[in-house]
Amino acid sequence: MSAMDGGMRERTDAPELGRTVPAWSLRVAFGLVAIPIAVTTPPSGPWPAIAVALTALAVAVPRWRVAWVLIAVLAFSTLLEPGSVTPRLLAVIAAVHVLHVLASWTLVVPPLARLQPAVLLPSLRRLIAIQVPVQLLAVVLLSIARPPLAPWLAIVSGVAIAALVAVLSAVLLVRRDD
Repeated sequence: MSAMDGGMRERTDAPELGRTVPAWSLRVAFGLVAIPIAVTTPPSGPWPAIAVALTALAVAVPRWRVAWVLIAVLAFSTLLEPGSVTPRLLAVIAAVHVLHVLASWTLVVPPLARLQPAVLLPSLRRLIAIQVPVQLLAVVLLSIARPPLAPWLAIVSGVAIAALVAVLSAVLLVRRDD
């Protein structure tokens, strides 16, 4: 230390974090996914209001694990819909998975921390790798349960799903030697 710097030195041992975002953005993302699904719940009964209230609690106090109750309510709300393929049903299937991942992150990342988005990429890749076959399987199963105008579509979808699962399995099971 010298007299010129007043006894204050710049810390050079702190690592450079690169681009970061506030960790509370995970909670905002949770709300941005949950609220649209919650308000599009079939309006019979109190389900939309319950889902919005559960979203607010899940965002405010993640450690209460209300997010998983919300996920159950959203999944239950799909039972109130007719048993056909609807955009909302496919959105709920994806949303409950995304909400699970976001809720898990909010449990371990303090809201006032800084977060590197790059650390979330492996989880996002797994989410996509799971959702692609799940969405296709949902379309096929619901098409079989309620046949569309073109029954051949269910057969083509089944073959496509089998091929996709085989390719994804091969990709995910191949070991990297990085």
